[in-house]
Amino acid sequence: MNLDEYKGALDRLTPAPDLKDHIRDTLDAPAPASRPRKRRAGLAALAAAAAVACTFLVAMAASPQLRTAVLILFRLEEAEQVPAPTGGTAETPELTQSTIGRQVEAQYISLPAGFGWSYGNGVLYQAERADDGSILAFHYWTVGADGLIPLETHTTEFTAVWDGVTYTDTVYWCEYGGEISYYNNGTAGMALDYDCTVSALVGCTGKALLTLSQGSQIDYRAYPVLLDLDTGEVTGLLDGTGWEVAAPLTQVQWADDLSAAILSGDRTGWFYCDRDANTTVSLNERTGLEVFSAYFADDSTLILLTLSGPDGDCCDIWTWQPDSGILTQTFSELPVYQRHEEQSWGFQFFFGGGQGIYAAEDGTVSVLDLVTGETTAVEGFSLAQWDAPTFIANFTGTKVLFASHGGQADGLGISSLGVMDLEAGAFTLLDRDSGAGLHEASLGWFDENRVAIWGYASEDFTQSCLYLYRF
Repeated sequence: MNLDEYKGALDRLTPAPDLKDHIRDTLDAPAPASRPRKRRAGLAALAAAAAVACTFLVAMAASPQLRTAVLILFRLEEAEQVPAPTGGTAETPELTQSTIGRQVEAQYISLPAGFGWSYGNGVLYQAERADDGSILAFHYWTVGADGLIPLETHTTEFTAVWDGVTYTDTVYWCEYGGEISYYNNGTAGMALDYDCTVSALVGCTGKALLTLSQGSQIDYRAYPVLLDLDTGEVTGLLDGTGWEVAAPLTQVQWADDLSAAILSGDRTGWFYCDRDANTTVSLNERTGLEVFSAYFADDSTLILLTLSGPDGDCCDIWTWQPDSGILTQTFSELPVYQRHEEQSWGFQFFFGGGQGIYAAEDGTVSVLDLVTGETTAVEGFSLAQWDAPTFIANFTGTKVLFASHGGQADGLGISSLGVMDLEAGAFTLLDRDSGAGLHEASLGWFDENRVAIWGYASEDFTQSCLYLYRF
């Protein structure tokens, strides 16, 4: 399908009746900075992260347009010629730009040699460190059309005490586009048995969410506190709610106004915490279900997953409204297929919000509205032709990036990159031609509309490059 045919097809459519983010001065790939989805704020969950890695599928926040959208595949005829990082000793990063197939805007940012670079939430940042790992200076930039634009870095020092441990650290933050980006160094030294991470609270620019944690693996436990960026004051968010019945906590998901939370622990199950009423109750007891997983669809509705089928190899989807107690089943016995070398495969995964992506055993892909029970097929697309594909939703769930692997570059070896625009009903797919001189280390969203790939020169990991794509 060429560009004119694609535009014509859209005109004729009649819709049918929707571990750590810290960077270290090592050779490890810098992970995108953590940022909650627009309708959720919560502490990092090890179990959820593992599930995302295993399934390659991510659900999106609720999008009414998806219920009537038809996603049409448009594969660009022109392949991207991916440049290798140039590195060098320049004091500032160098930016070059390209437009591929009249559809995709690409920006290539070659960074000065060294470590401490990372990205996320629409900004690029670097931590300058001393030999002992402490931060000497911290810098933020945004990426404009003609280059990098420096942003002002603010600092907030704090001290918090939880479960007999005193946490002292500094949060480095900047404000850009109405949002705040955060970074903290965490505990100095991996030998310590405790840590602290920072994340944003959407729509709450004067506060930040801190996750105080202790232990690791099966002994991991965490507690959320609120940090005032102006004063450095720290407040426990679950004090007095009876949250201890869910301890040790490994996951906490928040309602937008922090009035309620979903709590879970590896050994305790799933709980609903009402901060206004100072109560914490088991979701199993309140609903009569054996809850396998739970997420907010919105502040008044929870999505609950239960296992079903004769061998527990299927999944049922429910909505539950805490105020009224109304429980509704929206999907029944969705098969959960495991991938094997000699048979076809399919997966399903729901990661917060009111919708999810489902890949059937034959490779066809659908978007499920977990609240209404409606299904929308992604037409003209099958996963059967792709090796270990990846799906990642943007922060608001309006777009989903797709990546296939097996290219010539080392590391991720991304051979194709695309974006499903759920509001426009278009799936634009770009083939990539990269050489062995590039090591691709990480993939994610830079902001709401730009996909990011982090790469290194294969022979010199001090030379790195950030690849940005606007579809």
